[in-house]
Formats: sequence, structure tokens, C-alpha cells
Amino acid sequence: MYRVIASDLDGTLLNPDHRVSEVTKQTIHALLAKGKKFIIATGRHHIDVKAIKEAIGADIYLITSNGARVHNAQGELVFSQNVAPEIAQQLSELVLPTGVQANIFRDDDWFINEESQELLDFSQDSTFSYEVADLSRLDKHGVAKFFFCGPHEQLVTIERQIKAQFADAVNTSFSLPKCLEVMDISVNKASALTEVLKLKGFTLADTIAFGDGMNDVEMLQAVDKGLIMGNAANMLKTALPEHEVIASSADDGVARYIKANIL
Repeated sequence: MYRVIASDLDGTLLNPDHRVSEVTKQTIHALLAKGKKFIIATGRHHIDVKAIKEAIGADIYLITSNGARVHNAQGELVFSQNVAPEIAQQLSELVLPTGVQANIFRDDDWFINEESQELLDFSQDSTFSYEVADLSRLDKHGVAKFFFCGPHEQLVTIERQIKAQFADAVNTSFSLPKCLEVMDISVNKASALTEVLKLKGFTLADTIAFGDGMNDVEMLQAVDKGLIMGNAANMLKTALPEHEVIASSADDGVARYIKANIL
């Protein structure tokens, strides 16, 4: 029986309004009451995720920025891996097509090159927000990740350019078809999860994980059982054709699976 449960947030643990449902909260507390561990693994900024952790009302580990940051149950930073400053500077100088937004997560800050209400709507229960800035002029020390938002076809072109220029320095993935994420080459959710499990005395064989985006691929492949949400992008379902697909986030798919198979 699995002792550790890891879950992505948007499109997975959270409902379409980007909130934790009461059913999901109750299910997480039931897991913890049975001595099991629950870990959030998301692309979101760690300050943003603190609000979600508080909404759940439980002391849990947070893997954020796709694995570039890990905070323990007490909120202490236990792992950090940044994009190299010189690479971050070059990424900030990319010429982007109209309609593509560039973002930087740097330590406790979020910077964006232009206003985006759509991105703010992802964090309705959080006071965490961005600062509009000329990204090329920012200090590039402490950059956890870049992410670019816009039409998928344009992002595919940007990803191709980034891979050609920085193939040995960065890891790229799509958290959503319209969101391209860029981290240090060593960063992904699976590597961060492995570090957390070592700290707690568990292994990947003890772990089950849930996800819906391409930034979940490594994690879903690494654990003993990786589950794909019904609402997941077709890119993920195609990449992992042998993985089980469960109910959607709108139907509390994670909670339903846990109640039926783990509790």
C-alpha cells in the first residue's frame, strides 16, 4: 500500500476555479490521520502555494517551480536550484512575438513583462502577485524558472530556439499547451521528489503521483504508479500511453481515486 502521495495542483488537485474542494481537503486530512505523507508538486511559486497549503490546513512538503524549490512542512527551504545567471540573462533578452508574455520567478518575487489578468486568476486565494518589469534589466541571481505564456504554436517555436541555444543548460516543459516552462537542466518534479523522499526515509516505490501536464512526465514515470487526470492535455496522454487515466479535476478525481484505492 502506498505511503506517500504526490500531486500537482492546477488541473489536478485544484478544481477549475483553482481552489481546493472540501472533499479534497477532507481526503488529505484522512490520509495524514492514517500516517501517510502528502506532497504538493507544482510549477507555482512557493509563496503562492503557501496560501493553498493554508487553505488545506495541513503541514505538508511543497515542491514548487517544477522542482527548483522545496520547502518542508514547517515552511523552511530545504532545496534550491537556480537557472545560471548568464543563461537567465540571455533568456530575458529573447525577442518574443506579439502575444507571448515572459515571466520570471526569482526567490520571493514574480516578474512579468506585461500585465496579465489571466495569470492572476490562477491565484484567487493568494495575495501573491507579479511586478511588471523590463526582465532584461533584473538581477539574474536566484532565478528559479522562466515561463512563457501564449499561443501553443508560437511557444513551440520558442522552445525549439531555447533548446538549440541552451540544450545542455536548461530543461523545458509545457505545464499547459499555452505555458512553456524553463528551469535549470537538473530541475524537474521527479528529482525534487526523490530528495524529499530521502529526507523522510521513503522511496519512489512507496509513492503514487497525480498530474495533468508535460511538467509532470518525469514524476509520473519515476513513481511506482503515476496517474493522469481525465482533463489532462493530449500531449501527456500521448507521452504516457500506458498510464491509467482517472476522473477529471472538476470531479475531484484525485480525492475519488484516493478514497477508493488508498484509504
